[in-house]
Amino acid sequence: MKIKVFPEDFIVKEIADIKYQKGGKYRIYLLIKKHWNTVDALKFISRENNIPMGVIGSAGRKDRHALTFQYISVPKEYDPVFDRENVHLEFVGFSNDYISPKVLKGNYFEITLRKIDGETKERITQRLKEIKEWGYPNFFDDQRFGSVENEEEFIAEKILKKHYNGALKLYFTVTHPEDKKEERQRKQEIKNRWGDFEAILPLCRTKTEREIIEILKKGKSKENMVKALNIIPKEELSMFFSAYQSYLWNRTLSLILPSYVEDLFPVKGKIMDYLIYRNVKDERKFKELKNLEVPTVSYKIPQAEEPVRSAVMEVMKQRGVSPSDFNLKKIRKSFFKSFMRKAVVFPENLYFSGFEEDDFYRGYEKVKLKFALPPGSFATMLVKSLSL
Repeated sequence: MKIKVFPEDFIVKEIADIKYQKGGKYRIYLLIKKHWNTVDALKFISRENNIPMGVIGSAGRKDRHALTFQYISVPKEYDPVFDRENVHLEFVGFSNDYISPKVLKGNYFEITLRKIDGETKERITQRLKEIKEWGYPNFFDDQRFGSVENEEEFIAEKILKKHYNGALKLYFTVTHPEDKKEERQRKQEIKNRWGDFEAILPLCRTKTEREIIEILKKGKSKENMVKALNIIPKEELSMFFSAYQSYLWNRTLSLILPSYVEDLFPVKGKIMDYLIYRNVKDERKFKELKNLEVPTVSYKIPQAEEPVRSAVMEVMKQRGVSPSDFNLKKIRKSFFKSFMRKAVVFPENLYFSGFEEDDFYRGYEKVKLKFALPPGSFATMLVKSLSL
């Protein structure tokens, strides 16, 4: 089974509660894109229209390997124009509120699955019935972790443990899937020379990289390391921290699930396996799981009932961190906010078309799924759940 063969095979549209008002303080645009992630698209819009990145409002990040529709806002004194291949801005109106996660009510998906053989076809049909009835675990999926390829590459964890040198080294040397050969070689060269910052300076390509290395040239004291980390843009630090919070949340859910459901099957992910159930034997326990919320980790974690709280503390113990570590006073741009997240998610209005001949993989079939999910839930986890 194949997913995202073409961007049009994975369509995402934000469901937002935007109150339009003529002459409002903000211009609202629909950002339509493919082959671009949200952050990069906003950076280009900011640069080409001389709009500070910090005043552009958005509700969330959308995958580059998809055709996505999402809302953004700018103060009305700006009138951005951006229309390139694969990225388009469409003005939709004015509002007195800027776009933020609070206006997002969910996301609507249209997903085409390809290269389906007879055996897979039967499995998908059965699993969709089960998911309609029982939902699936609400894990954060691989794309939430960005370029992190293993559990030791979380920059946020290095910072929490005050391993500042290790955090900076990861910032410069971790490769991304889209990195070309030349970029991979550059990062490997930096890795080989780490500590010799005079030699690394000519290898820097961005203003941020150069500013960090100039600080590190003055010495590897803890004070300099902290100054260097504070050079990293807020948007990037935010992604590092949210990725780590999501990872800890996933680990917590993995510990909790066996208390409520049996017959859990591992589905391989990039940095961890996801535990998926097929059906439910004890409906009373599942009712508890269905209503269960798990907090993300921060300095102040909301009160949670057992076994949730014990699982949260156990995961932090395994990773060698504690709630107090999340109170980062020296990294000014960081902020860990805890929130509650449902352990199980149910797709709304789940529809799937009849199977038909795949026009790309000859001899196979394809099927289209349509459904909506709450904010922050991953459609790709639904697809992973179909693979059992």
